[in-house]
Amino acid sequence: MKIGEVAQRLGVSVSTLRMYEQRGLISAGRSPGGTRHYSEGMLQRFQAIIGLTRAEVAIEDLARLARARPENTSGDAASRQVETVLDEIERELQSRVDALRTILAELQCIRERLPGCHGCQRPPTRSSCTGCTVADQLLAFPVMHVVWDQQEDPPQTPCIEENDICSRT
Repeated sequence: MKIGEVAQRLGVSVSTLRMYEQRGLISAGRSPGGTRHYSEGMLQRFQAIIGLTRAEVAIEDLARLARARPENTSGDAASRQVETVLDEIERELQSRVDALRTILAELQCIRERLPGCHGCQRPPTRSSCTGCTVADQLLAFPVMHVVWDQQEDPPQTPCIEENDICSRT
């Protein structure tokens, strides 16, 4: 299969596939004229690489995985190298999952409180919301600092422990 066909089947650009090859993640067979050819089996490798990169696994980590077998002379050494890299990837992904869970929990808490602003006739500025308990509750969440207007100085909100997400009010 030519590179264009592979790119179309996988929904990525040809330049992405060439970059994977340049980074050592995949190697292509070549025709006598130099055209890249990939086997049907290579599609699975590409799919795995694309899935991992979409999960924001670093290309360098994937390259380290791809080099594990060729760089080692025994299955023991290769498997230990793979294990080390997988441990690093897992820690990084878990850190991101934890951060996403925190943000999702904050968004849920905000959504629970936001209906308190429904029907409010005051302008949606910090100064006009001063003293409003709903606004005070909402401002306890970092994401709400994106919502409030940029021209006004923000009121000082206390630092709140990460583990105490929904009890910020």
